[in-house]
Amino acid sequence: MMKIRVGAMPMFMIQSQDDYDFHIASIEHMTERKPDPQWKVERIVNQHNYIIAYCSKGEAVYTFSEREIRVRTGDLLFFPKGLVRSASSDPENPWSFYSVSFDIQFLNDRTRERFDRFDLLIRSPHLFRLPSLFAELSLVWTGKRSGFMIKCKSIMMDILYLIMKEQDRSAHGTAHYYDIEKTANLILADYKEDFTIDALARLSGLSASHFRLLFKKITGLTAVQYQNHIRINKAKDLLLSGECNVTEAALSVGFQDIYYFSRLFKKLTGSPPSHYFKG
Repeated sequence: MMKIRVGAMPMFMIQSQDDYDFHIASIEHMTERKPDPQWKVERIVNQHNYIIAYCSKGEAVYTFSEREIRVRTGDLLFFPKGLVRSASSDPENPWSFYSVSFDIQFLNDRTRERFDRFDLLIRSPHLFRLPSLFAELSLVWTGKRSGFMIKCKSIMMDILYLIMKEQDRSAHGTAHYYDIEKTANLILADYKEDFTIDALARLSGLSASHFRLLFKKITGLTAVQYQNHIRINKAKDLLLSGECNVTEAALSVGFQDIYYFSRLFKKLTGSPPSHYFKG
């Protein structure tokens, strides 16, 4: 049986600085529209903000770039800046919806490119948290009590995180995306444990070979690399906190061989663990 061991030296570097990163720079307005059979807009455009609209009930028809789409309950629309669009409610089943106009400060080019690739219409059963998030956002925005903007931006970050995760799943084109996520979360929760590939594959409902392929495709790392990534990051935080010396940090994250831990740490971070020790 193959085990996930920290003994194999993975050829990758921890690159957290390249992760998706952005701030909600501003929220211009947030509206909650009730069903209106006469609702209609013609060739509207917003040059300075992104727009998100969530259909809470009913249907509508949107047209942009000579493309027509029918929006229904549970659908989310994401409009980039400068998109010209027209829309109207279905007169027999008019939609009710939330919409938010906001701007983003991108902290790296990778994130900006990611937003540029968002689908205009996002439809997925995995976005089941959106109704409660938009309802909460509407209440906080309308009440405008002390600190409301901080809370609204926080909710928007949650919404955008869900969208990004769903776009990830869609881009990978696999029905097993969330099965792999479940096993990755298991490794994260019990990072000191050595899991067999067979056990993780069974948890995902996959063969061992298919599991290895999908895990690498979705996470960008093998299961071995993923566990080492978690352990070294945990050790780095312990060292930076000043709570542990190098030996204590290694043992705390599951390494018994301190020499190997030090070699792996430097390989993944570019610096020896002593560089981060604040004691």
